[in-house]
Amino acid sequence: EDARVMAWWDYGYQITGIGERTTIADGNTWNHEHIATLGLILSASQPKAHSIARHLADYVLVWAGGGGDDLAKSPHMARIGNSVYRDICPGDPTCRQFGFYQGGKPTKMMEECLLYNLVQYGRPGIHVNESLFKHVYTTKYGKVRIFKIRSVSLKSKNWVADPANKLCDAPGSWYCVGQYPPALKSLIARRKNFAQLEDFNREKDDYAKQYHEEYHKRMDGLKGGAGAGAGAGSAKAVPARYIGCYDGEGQLGDDREYEGGIYGASAELARSFAKEAGKKYFAVSRADVDAGHAFAFNELKRPPRISDEGCDQPCADNDQYRCGCADELCGSLPPGKGEDNVRRWAVYEVVEKKKKKRSKDKAEL
Repeated sequence: EDARVMAWWDYGYQITGIGERTTIADGNTWNHEHIATLGLILSASQPKAHSIARHLADYVLVWAGGGGDDLAKSPHMARIGNSVYRDICPGDPTCRQFGFYQGGKPTKMMEECLLYNLVQYGRPGIHVNESLFKHVYTTKYGKVRIFKIRSVSLKSKNWVADPANKLCDAPGSWYCVGQYPPALKSLIARRKNFAQLEDFNREKDDYAKQYHEEYHKRMDGLKGGAGAGAGAGSAKAVPARYIGCYDGEGQLGDDREYEGGIYGASAELARSFAKEAGKKYFAVSRADVDAGHAFAFNELKRPPRISDEGCDQPCADNDQYRCGCADELCGSLPPGKGEDNVRRWAVYEVVEKKKKKRSKDKAEL
């Protein structure tokens, strides 16, 4: 009953409220540096992740349900971690090296990380080092997996649990926060406190400037956010022409490049991704409120042969555009021929933005 469960913060409330166990983070965790530490662990190799996790938790829980699962969120985990621990993705502020290639093949960094191996556990070619993380439970339909952390440091666990090591805002106060165990002192010393993007009152160092510049470059076009309540219906037109609905990755170009997360739920971001990659087409398959799958490519192997059923799901950033569907969001639709996963890809051709013409009077001025 004193087990501590490590998971991405999304599931913290359920672990505490339903599972009645202590969680490392939840939706009320405001400490960005703490969330970044969690991102560091999940995006690190198994040995490195274990060297940290054994001082913080007894179990690791991952969501492996497809669509908006932990792999779809993983780019954000690495980026958040890298904003504080800047050696996660050296010279790559937004962690482009942590993701997937065409056809869903993982990059080297993704393939070696703890999260990928735990989520993909049991599949061919996947190796979880069970001397470090022992598989103990998977739900009936494979949505949730739980692994026991081997060789948990009881010294660190007891130190954290000792009331004498908590920091109270005043003597006798009920508000007392915990501290990291001494074994992680050198790790915590490496952290660089994160400067919020909107913090204009703080002078930014060269790394922060590079990070913010690349961040804004990649996220350009997502005005006001792409999640629920972002005013999607009034968003501006996206320079793209709808081609049709496809039900398999193999029908897309062989040169396709992959991007996940919010890119798979936003028409504007998917177009920007294709434009940046120098591709003619992009395909989106929305899996969740603000997550999904996107491909950019130059050639279509054939015209669309299926109806728009499944592809008519609106995009998160603009409900005038369709973003396809993935997994549960596709309802009862079957997988395409030869496909393992249920996907309906809304395919678009990138259209150049029209340049505004100056009036004759303005031109003369």
